Amino acid sequence: MSDDSLQDTSAPEVERLPLRTPTLAPATHTNSYFVGRRDFYLVEPSSPYGPEQARLHDLIEGRLDRGHRLVGVIATHHHPDHVGGAEAVCERFGVPLMAHARTRDKLAGRVTVHALLDESNTELGKPVGLDLAVLHTPGHAPGHVCLFERNARWMIVGDMLSSLSTIVIDPDDDGDMDDYIAQLRRMAALGPTTLFPAHGDPIADGVAKLSAYVAHREAREERVREAVAAGAETLGAVVARAYDDAPVWLWPVAARSARAHLERLRRSEKITQTGNDAAARWRPTEDER
Repeated sequence: MSDDSLQDTSAPEVERLPLRTPTLAPATHTNSYFVGRRDFYLVEPSSPYGPEQARLHDLIEGRLDRGHRLVGVIATHHHPDHVGGAEAVCERFGVPLMAHARTRDKLAGRVTVHALLDESNTELGKPVGLDLAVLHTPGHAPGHVCLFERNARWMIVGDMLSSLSTIVIDPDDDGDMDDYIAQLRRMAALGPTTLFPAHGDPIADGVAKLSAYVAHREAREERVREAVAAGAETLGAVVARAYDDAPVWLWPVAARSARAHLERLRRSEKITQTGNDAAARWRPTEDER
């Protein structure tokens, strides 16, 4: 297979390969990235599907045939559409899977993480001729990491952003809206130019996109607060009011992020919660009535 299956990006040291994965709509693929002009990392060993893994492996073989070296495989986090091909590619090419310790813990018994990534990994980019900073960016997932190239100022952002939709924050999978919004702000403060997401095309003007994501989350949280203030006590009632601009078929997914917003509002003492799970009820605090 020729390298024309790899898509060029605005960064000459980054190539993108969208692979079909069991992800959430509207996405159908997860981007795997080849990072490094000669020796390189594979970021996001995404697909569990044999034909997609064969495409990926053929392209890696093409690089190796030209004298390049695959240094390692990096997973931004533990979700299945990001690590579905990890075991196969690591075994085939004899390279380690690298991820955060919290990702290792999430994958225990399913996928083996061989080397840990955290913000102390200041030499990560050296083998591929880049100046890569590892950013621990929890919120969507507890062990989520991004990669920031300090010189070119591009950033591989995993599932912190998408060019296709907003990101689901699921409390049942250790998602946390406080962490997520804080990390979006932190990422924006670094001044990235281009963002390379796991789903969709590269995003130009990274700071503007990150700022827009924060604004969207804050606006959605205000709608959730207003829904509770108007008498919506159950999760279903909150979603029906706060997400009435979204298609009804998306409401079950939206309910996950709605719960994360409700938890953030509870922590800030704007609402109260009684009961748990299906019996949970939310009401405004006295100061918010």
